[in-house]
Amino acid sequence: MSLPPLRSATGTPNNMRDTYDFIIVGAGLSGINTAYRLKTEVPEASWTILEGRDRIGGTWSFFKFPGIRSDSQLTTFGFPWRPWLNEKDMASASLILEYIESAARDEGIDKKIQFQHQVTGLNWSSEEQLWTLEAEAPGKRQKTLKAKFLLGCTGYYSYEKPLQTEIPGLDRFRGVIAHPQFWPEDLKYAGKRVVVVGSGATTVTVVPVLAQTAAHVTMLQRSPSYVLSLDSVSPTGSFIKRRFPAWLAHPVNWWRCFLMEQLFVTFSLTFPNACRRLVRAEMKRQLPASVPADVHFNPSYPPFDQRLCLTPDNEFFKAFHRDNCDIVTDKIETVVEDGIVTKSGRKIDADIIVTATGLHVELLSGRTPVVDGVPIKISEQYAWKGAMLTNLPNAGSVTGYTTSSWTLGADASVRLLLRVYKHMQRIGATSVMPVLDAATAGAEARAKPVIPHSSTYFLDARDRLPKITGDSPWYGRISPLYDTWQLWFGSITKGMKYTIPSASKKNV
Repeated sequence: MSLPPLRSATGTPNNMRDTYDFIIVGAGLSGINTAYRLKTEVPEASWTILEGRDRIGGTWSFFKFPGIRSDSQLTTFGFPWRPWLNEKDMASASLILEYIESAARDEGIDKKIQFQHQVTGLNWSSEEQLWTLEAEAPGKRQKTLKAKFLLGCTGYYSYEKPLQTEIPGLDRFRGVIAHPQFWPEDLKYAGKRVVVVGSGATTVTVVPVLAQTAAHVTMLQRSPSYVLSLDSVSPTGSFIKRRFPAWLAHPVNWWRCFLMEQLFVTFSLTFPNACRRLVRAEMKRQLPASVPADVHFNPSYPPFDQRLCLTPDNEFFKAFHRDNCDIVTDKIETVVEDGIVTKSGRKIDADIIVTATGLHVELLSGRTPVVDGVPIKISEQYAWKGAMLTNLPNAGSVTGYTTSSWTLGADASVRLLLRVYKHMQRIGATSVMPVLDAATAGAEARAKPVIPHSSTYFLDARDRLPKITGDSPWYGRISPLYDTWQLWFGSITKGMKYTIPSASKKNV
């Protein structure tokens, strides 16, 4: 028989307090969605959420830079079980945070969150068949919790440090240096000369907002990116919501957004050259004649080899129609006291430099899990269907897609993990762990990064992220359609070792 659910409610024995069936680490979008799946699919299980900060929402309550918003449609980026009702489908962080908080409150999930519990240690004991988590609670108090199953919902970047990018001479700058991850709340940029260093999603978001009041904004990029405009309010989606009752309108609109997104991603990955021509033609159409698209919007890589940036209602391109906004594609030679000198010798004057140079990518908030006293190096492990890692028993990694809406992938992760958990319950197993077997001999020679993007911050993280072979089941997040097929029909025993506590010590 499998272990019975462990309950942490009032009245449990002292040695059972702070012991759960599941511990979720992180109360962002992924963590709240995971909690809902636990609540509805395994209602008999006990669980809690450990959140290091004092508020839920993850990215959407953490980042404070001007204009922060989604770059996915909220119809599919939101929770699958809670329709996004706002007309604006590419929404600000404040609207997204309000949506997450109301969902958690309405489902009673907020009552299961332990705030300001920063996890400092992750230890698995085969003897106990439990994870022991050490956490720093409010008042620097050390707290110990135990769980049968660990679910990491901390996203893929560090909240504590950004990507460390070397910018020569930055320490000589006499103005203000602002990183979007730690944006100074009192920063006044109106009437100032601002240089934004970067070309990714953050730059595409922040440039048009700064340009509204700054004296001048220069976007300084080393290499171009793809930027695609979408309507913040979909005319088709609005029509569906007006003409049909809510019980029908929401699923119809969800499937409309989902299918359009999947068709575009599939087209882009299948016919990259055609997609490149299409997106570049659209960018050129939106830009003023003074901004040569062949210079500043001509990426050297195919679409989705790096993140494809989205902008609502052409706002990014409209910024370059203003007299106070321009773009420079060049490398930095050095930063001087009052600006930046590029490799070509151009001097860009600045009062403020915004270093939108990327994120420090890591899993489990950079914590090293320990199994039976042995530290497990994440970069040496292989991902099992993008949801578990070799040598980590009863531990799931809940992550999203990089080519589709994040939440679709996070939901695929937790639903697969719950299928594994239910199989454990059926066969009486107390632990499960992905294991490379004889069939995957030579995996090291075929090893690939779990995230194959060529973006600088993913390249920088390859010694911190797990590997894949690309062959089932050793792959990462692929697509919603493939992952749904695997959820319904894929094997949950291939590449897995289930441990059953019996006289024969049988492993499945």
